[in-house]
Amino acid sequence: MRAVKSVLVLAGGLRRKDKTRPEDQVTYILMRALRDFNMPKIVTEDVTAFLGLLGDLFPGLEVERQRNFELEKATRESTVKLGLQPEETFVLKVVQLEELLAVRHSVFVTGSAGTGKSQVGPSGLFPVWNDLNPKAIDRDELFGFIHPATREWKDGLLSSVMRQQAKISHPGPKWIVLDGDIDPMWIESLNTVMDDNKVLTLASNERVALTPSMRLMFEISHLRMATPATISRAGILYVNQQDLGWNPYGTVQPHALIRQHLDYGHW
Repeated sequence: MRAVKSVLVLAGGLRRKDKTRPEDQVTYILMRALRDFNMPKIVTEDVTAFLGLLGDLFPGLEVERQRNFELEKATRESTVKLGLQPEETFVLKVVQLEELLAVRHSVFVTGSAGTGKSQVGPSGLFPVWNDLNPKAIDRDELFGFIHPATREWKDGLLSSVMRQQAKISHPGPKWIVLDGDIDPMWIESLNTVMDDNKVLTLASNERVALTPSMRLMFEISHLRMATPATISRAGILYVNQQDLGWNPYGTVQPHALIRQHLDYGHW
């Protein structure tokens, strides 16, 4: 039901942007919503099969992808500033992430190491951005705990970051990036944060709410340890290893790689 709702929300947004289309042609909008919402999470090998299914549902219907040229231009400029190659597949993934965030405030960015997941999401260019590795600490250090001797509550790393971002009056997006593979020991506690409640319930019975400008992103390599209930609560952006190709490595200057991988302080 959450997936159906997300598709309907996206279709409603597309309809409001394209008010000139006649009512009897809303099939175009529905097909575009189904395609644009599901394409980001499909691996390269399954794209042909998925498009074939869409062709069976909407026979003879060809709908071009709606492009945001301003966002694509800004993405290319930011990519160059970061010293990266503005490949079209990379720009497409950034655009798909923006489209997912229009209907979901939580997103799983999935893919193998070295595919560019960290660069697709937020970086130092964003004014409010916190990243942490939930696998580096235990559950109490992540969410908080009640001290057994003093019975006082001590905030964890994630709950502390959420409180700090909720107090910031900055109107722009605020990102919390969880960079580490999913573990059922801690991901289940975030189900109420990822759904429409947007609330983290702590062991002290305190509730920390996300503000409308806060975003939650999970940078992971797979979803094998996540339950269907967890997966249905967030959008999924799969960064295919085949999308990167060899061209970014072939066009980058050797001295740029040396600057990135050598620590001149040890010379």
